Amino acid sequence: MNSKNVSTKKDLITFLNTLRHDLIENTASWENQTLESFLEAMEAWLSDSNSASSTPTWSIFATSLLAGKAYE
Repeated sequence: MNSKNVSTKKDLITFLNTLRHDLIENTASWENQTLESFLEAMEAWLSDSNSASSTPTWSIFATSLLAGKAYE
């Protein structure tokens, strides 16, 4: 799963599908398994990350979703 390859809306939809299936199939590998902890991790990553510019892109959105999986 590579969020850097997400550059279009269609790419993001495919990425979301892959992310959702990863949660179903590999729940134990997810640090943040609840919606609350997932969103908190996304928020923390966006606050802490220098790679997330103030100009949003599909890739940055996908990366923030991926960060929600494991960022603490």
